Amino acid sequence: MIALDLQIKLVIFSFIFGFLFSSLLEWFNKKISKFSNIKKFICSLFLIIFMTIVYFVGIQKIGNAIFHIYSIISIIVGFVLYDLIVKAIANTNKK
Repeated sequence: MIALDLQIKLVIFSFIFGFLFSSLLEWFNKKISKFSNIKKFICSLFLIIFMTIVYFVGIQKIGNAIFHIYSIISIIVGFVLYDLIVKAIANTNKK
């Protein structure tokens, strides 16, 4: 059984990671839009590998690399929330 404080730390870290990953991915896609498809694929692969390493090092530091389904859900929620916030800001700026 995982301690509650450790679970909360992992969920918060995963949520923030998902939010930051979404923003980094959006910025990254803007920067590589001029590249060829092969270069885009290679750069995207390196980005995903790098971010995976960052995530697993983070959960290693927080809780000895305990990976739970809540972590996946938190990453997805952070990722989606970033997109919703960006769309909401874009819609308010249009008015």
